[in-house]
Amino acid sequence: MPVRDLEWFGGPDARAHSNRGANGIDGVVSTALGIALRGAPTVALVGDLAFVHDANALWTVMARGVDLRVVIVDNDGGGIFSFLPQAVEPGGAVFEDLFGTPHGADVLALAAAFGVPGVEVGSVDEFREAIRLPGPRVIRVVSDRSGNVAVHERLHAAAVVAVDALAG
Repeated sequence: MPVRDLEWFGGPDARAHSNRGANGIDGVVSTALGIALRGAPTVALVGDLAFVHDANALWTVMARGVDLRVVIVDNDGGGIFSFLPQAVEPGGAVFEDLFGTPHGADVLALAAAFGVPGVEVGSVDEFREAIRLPGPRVIRVVSDRSGNVAVHERLHAAAVVAVDALAG
């Protein structure tokens, strides 16, 4: 969902890079590192599964002198699947096992294993403070999959009301 959230809510200056389609997780941290190697400050917004899948990209990041900040939306699993019908049917434990894919990984400890500093933020102010500091660094934002679905439902409902009002 992070790439979709960026597209929907990132504003006109937000740009997304992806490897295979808009939802691929293969190599997203490596891609972000490649972009950062061009010399510009780079912020990568990734899901926790994508990060865990490609954390080995951090292996030499500290020696490369890049300003790469990896923001991890950590909902302990595949949050995008919570938006699909299978979240309701079959739902429950079956959904969690097959689609939620909780991993239980400590993404900050994983980053630290490669020498990359990280921080967990719990508020907008903490996030603003953390994102201002140059990288390499990892910023963990804890999210709840069902709460994220509810927020998106409220945003979509507000958009429908606004469009209906314009159509009048």
